Amino acid sequence: MIFFKPCAILSKYSFTNEENQEITSFFETIQTNQNKQIAFFEYCKKWKIAPWIFVQMQRYEFLFFLDKNVQNNFSNFYKKIKIQNENRNNEALHFSDKFKNTGIDVIILKGNLFIHSIYNDVGYKKMNDFDMLIQPKDWKKVQEIYEHLNYIPLGFGWTGEKQEPAKFSHAGMSFISANYQCITGTQWGLKSPTSKYKLNIQKIWNATKVFDFYGLRLKQLSPEYNILHLILHIGIYKIGIRDCMDIYNIFITQTIDKELLYQIIIESNAIDKAYFAFKLCNLCAHVLDENYIERFKPKKETFITKRLQSRLKMAKKTGDFQLSYNDYFHEIENNVFYFNLFPYFHKKIYFYARIVKYIFLPKKELAFKLIDFSGKPTFLKYLEARWKAPRYGFQLIGEEIGLSITFLLFFKLFFDTFLSLKNYIFIKESYFDYLKKRNINVENIKQAVKEIE
Repeated sequence: MIFFKPCAILSKYSFTNEENQEITSFFETIQTNQNKQIAFFEYCKKWKIAPWIFVQMQRYEFLFFLDKNVQNNFSNFYKKIKIQNENRNNEALHFSDKFKNTGIDVIILKGNLFIHSIYNDVGYKKMNDFDMLIQPKDWKKVQEIYEHLNYIPLGFGWTGEKQEPAKFSHAGMSFISANYQCITGTQWGLKSPTSKYKLNIQKIWNATKVFDFYGLRLKQLSPEYNILHLILHIGIYKIGIRDCMDIYNIFITQTIDKELLYQIIIESNAIDKAYFAFKLCNLCAHVLDENYIERFKPKKETFITKRLQSRLKMAKKTGDFQLSYNDYFHEIENNVFYFNLFPYFHKKIYFYARIVKYIFLPKKELAFKLIDFSGKPTFLKYLEARWKAPRYGFQLIGEEIGLSITFLLFFKLFFDTFLSLKNYIFIKESYFDYLKKRNINVENIKQAVKEIE
């Protein structure tokens, strides 16, 4: 049974009378079939929208259609996410207060903002970290505050040095609170400066608005820049209803200057990414005018627009464009993260081999997702997937950080692997040695990293 359409409608903050009737009809068809109700819950859970669907079913009084056990499944899952988000926000309140008292300007980003500005519900979705934008000049002071709070650095900087804002990056290293409830995402840009996207950070700061964060007067991006940020952040493969709904719910709940948004997207060189995001948003919820979306259609085909056409074909054939969903970039990023934690060759070669294998010999299921194929594969289709997957992998990473930097990083990892042989002679402390010196449970750190989605 296809659950995409009812879930997509329910994901809208508000919907029309016609959509309300469609949702009612859907629930009536599954009301007497517990197996379908369980499948509905599992679908929502799989695509990470179960908490918000639960909130919407409560708001619009659809819960009574479901069996009590299925209601409890939704309720328990929602409560779990809500508690996690409340704990994260409570922890964020501590360092945000210190930022404010120290004169550090902070812009709250994405889901941690939308909890308050769109959804009015702290448990609407699971979040990995607490993302915020700061000025580059404040990065040292921010690290000092994290250190004062006994936060634990994740990765680079663990020996205690005070990092300068890197020109090749838009974000500082992450820290995790001593109670493991909050991972910080401190950044001074919205996208890697090595990517193709061009952002005027001063214009972004000038357009900010005041935001009340549990009594603290912090800042938020303007609606137009929030949409731009979501467009830039949205994945080429890691994209589904959950990722699209923040975009179209901004359009539903806030006043958008569409001409200003168009100019911002043009100036940011994000036209093909915007076209990609808006077209898939309209597959979920027809909120944007198609004529407006067509203004973003690039004159030349790009990797992104080719993936869009492939995804639209999938949606037409299967009724669901999420079947190619994968977190390829995060898996590569995770292995690079672990590669850099260990100083010794025998560890580095292991993670370098994993990276090489993931790029050149991905699992069959992943290879098919990279070419947007679902269904029973033929041998020729298998060969196509194997042939195209490495190229698509490099292009995907290149979309995030720039293609030239992607190749440079790949070769740097190769040389760093073999240069690490010297560390057997010139002993170098590992990150995990550092954690043990601080009496920090290594397994807690590993678990926190594993839970990042």
